[in-house]
Amino acid sequence: MSKIPVISEHIEITPNGSKLRIAGHRIRVQDIVIWHEQMGLSPDEIVYHYPSIL
Repeated sequence: MSKIPVISEHIEITPNGSKLRIAGHRIRVQDIVIWHEQMGLSPDEIVYHYPSIL
């Protein structure tokens, strides 16, 4: 299975191999999904609170 280049540049697997996270950060992909889907934050609002993820 090959990685999609854009995704592999921005998403990585945690050291124990159990979770996906934003590359170079401790923010889990799961957290971003929760912020967007359950808490109703827009992508712009998420970036406002975590500007380093860009």
